[in-house]
Amino acid sequence: MREHYNHSRRRVLRRRRMLVAAAAVLLVAAVIFAMVHWVIPALNKEINPPDPGPAVTPGENPVPDPAGTGTKPDDDIIYHPTFDPVVPESRQVSEKWFDDAVILGDSRSQGLILYNSLSNCTSLAVKSLSLTNYTKKEATLPGLGTDTVANMIPKVGGKRFYLIFGMNDMGLDADTFGAYFGRLVELIQKSHPDADIYVQAVLPVTELKEQSGASSGFSLAHVREFNEQLMKVCTDYKVWYVDIPPALMDEKGYLLDGASWDGVHLNAEYCRVWMDYLLHHVVLPDDYNGEYDVPEGYRPGDVVMDGVTVYDFKPSN
Repeated sequence: MREHYNHSRRRVLRRRRMLVAAAAVLLVAAVIFAMVHWVIPALNKEINPPDPGPAVTPGENPVPDPAGTGTKPDDDIIYHPTFDPVVPESRQVSEKWFDDAVILGDSRSQGLILYNSLSNCTSLAVKSLSLTNYTKKEATLPGLGTDTVANMIPKVGGKRFYLIFGMNDMGLDADTFGAYFGRLVELIQKSHPDADIYVQAVLPVTELKEQSGASSGFSLAHVREFNEQLMKVCTDYKVWYVDIPPALMDEKGYLLDGASWDGVHLNAEYCRVWMDYLLHHVVLPDDYNGEYDVPEGYRPGDVVMDGVTVYDFKPSN
């Protein structure tokens, strides 16, 4: 009897041990399952939280990124993903357009003002002016006295600036020319943030003048390099580029032989052609109300009479 009792007791103990072992296995499995599915993911979220994306104020939409740069444009910068600086042909305006204009440049600009009787503009056109000396060259203006051109720029009023440089800068390489021009644009934009800036392309000289070797370093190739830099400056600074040369050059790209009295400076006739081009290439403001329109029934005159600009108007009959 005792042997039977001991045998039964051993079987009970074995069953208990098997049950305990099974329970232990199940407990370990449960712990592993919990670690894999809950604990480890939770820890990962704390260590590497997901990117919440750009913060958006309630009620507002995220700022679009039209250029795909992944950056948000500054609030005070007008975004120009496809800005083209070249001024296209436009409706013609009258010379009153220059009532609010500042013409800044060298002796070529002086000819533009002289032969078109542009007494209504503000002239900062100075003989031999260049990008390397406008901080030293002086200009005199009524009511403002005499000062360097650089110091005059913040003093003058104007809704638009017309710039033409290059003739006296041929000693510079193209990159330096572009860098200096950018500094001039910055000066104008800083002092006149609401003004439009029209950068006029560098005009070539005549082929004969270039071949004579007396054109102070002028070459057609160098002019083209300068104009490429001007296009880049205009694109970077969001200002306007006026591509004048095609209206004044021959099939080779040189200044027309009959356009200049010395191979460099334009004569009266072609200064009027130049002006006509400018009057047909403007960017009118969004709120334009017609104040610069050509009067109906009139056409541009082609002569100067009694000091009246050639772009005053005379009857068309």
